[in-house]
Amino acid sequence: MNKISGNLVIKNSFYNIVGSSLPLFVALFAIPLLVQGLGEEKFGILALAWVVIGYFSLFDFGIGRTLTKIIAENIGTERFDEIPDIFWTALFLMFIISLIGALILFLGAPYLIFNFIKISTKLQEESLYTFYTLAISIPIVTTTAGLRGVLEAYQKFGIINIFRTILGVLTFLVPLICLLFTNNLFVIVICLTTIRLLIWILYYIECIKLDSIKNSARKIKKQFIKPILKISTWMSISNLVGPIILYIDRFLVGGLISAVAVAYYTTPYELVTKILIIPGALTGVLFPAISSSYNTNPEFTYNLLTRSIKYVFIIIFPIVLVIIAFAGEGMELWMGKEFAINSTLILRFFSVGILLNGIAYFPFTFLQSIGRPDITAKIHLVELPIYISAMWLLIPKYGLIGVGVIWLGRILIDTILQFYFTKVVLMNKFRYNFKLHIVPILISMIVLIITFFIKGFFIKIIFITCLLLIFMLIIWKKLLNHEERSYILSKARWFKLLHKQMLKAK
Repeated sequence: MNKISGNLVIKNSFYNIVGSSLPLFVALFAIPLLVQGLGEEKFGILALAWVVIGYFSLFDFGIGRTLTKIIAENIGTERFDEIPDIFWTALFLMFIISLIGALILFLGAPYLIFNFIKISTKLQEESLYTFYTLAISIPIVTTTAGLRGVLEAYQKFGIINIFRTILGVLTFLVPLICLLFTNNLFVIVICLTTIRLLIWILYYIECIKLDSIKNSARKIKKQFIKPILKISTWMSISNLVGPIILYIDRFLVGGLISAVAVAYYTTPYELVTKILIIPGALTGVLFPAISSSYNTNPEFTYNLLTRSIKYVFIIIFPIVLVIIAFAGEGMELWMGKEFAINSTLILRFFSVGILLNGIAYFPFTFLQSIGRPDITAKIHLVELPIYISAMWLLIPKYGLIGVGVIWLGRILIDTILQFYFTKVVLMNKFRYNFKLHIVPILISMIVLIITFFIKGFFIKIIFITCLLLIFMLIIWKKLLNHEERSYILSKARWFKLLHKQMLKAK
């Protein structure tokens, strides 16, 4: 327990951040070149292809996440004999279920291309074969998530992030390399699928090298099917409905506006959502830690949860504030004036939502890791029809701005609900103060929206500087406890001493 709360969480979170950050830097370099090389419409279609493969990677009925939970619990209770049978049974189930997802996309691709997404006639056939290839790749992507889940249960975040970095970087570099020879999307997606297959092989090799799995008989045990599916049912609903909510806006933008509008909408989203690597890195490590500690040491779990929320808020708020203030200048510098005109306001809406969403990662992870994915699934089931209806009604009238407003509103409601139900669950063990997190979140949101209206480059600099100084003062006085302030001061003294020693050495 002490290892999980200390060095292991820090080390593995660092691995996760590095593994997610390196592809971000490649994306910053690659996306403008891809837009230039493919054209805005083809890039919009490629962006939709990334969305499709990202969504259908979750077509595993929640088994990937469940596999992490079950194996982590078995490791904690030293029931190693069951792990091989659980592993092979779960992998088989994931493969069978992923075939259903592949069939759905394969049969639905013609409707998407010819009837729903507004694609120019000359690109329809090329886009169709692209989506067929994506359908064939779904079993590879889905079972990769299961293999990765096993390694996460064993805290193998180092090797996981080596593979994740390779895949993330090549996702952007391979299309660029292909552009040297062709700009055909079908060829590009075939190359990307080949890369995913190679990464799958690497994950598989690492899994069968684990002590409890290597040399084990590849058996499918019926007695494990029901427990696996019982845990994964609600988790799968959340995993399937959640991405629909996450990605449906792009298809509605493509269907109700145009594929070019998808490029204007998706590009700032892909940029700003990379901030979520910070909470994502931490919650990826916290999931098995909370699963194993909630029943045996709930106080440890509570402290882990609340401190994680606090630290992520402290890190993300200044980043989001700067992005919102200089969104126009940044988009014009990165993507050009035309993109800046169409994407600046959307980027600002996304930035506010990312702060809320990053914080909501923690109650979401907490509820799932303690075996209550039914709560997160029910939240998503209620949100989905309301969200789609609002999009359908307002996109034709207000365009991308309407999409941004609705998107932000849904994120706010979702965040409040996640924290509320966390409070309900924790009431049995702690007096969790709901306002402790919701009030600062709402105040921060108001401050960020006010920043939308600050004009003038130098006025923005002055405003942001003053705001950050006030923020630091509030953090020091109100959010950090005595132990945390003492730790920071000790590190400050250490750096000061180091500086003196360096001066003496000179």
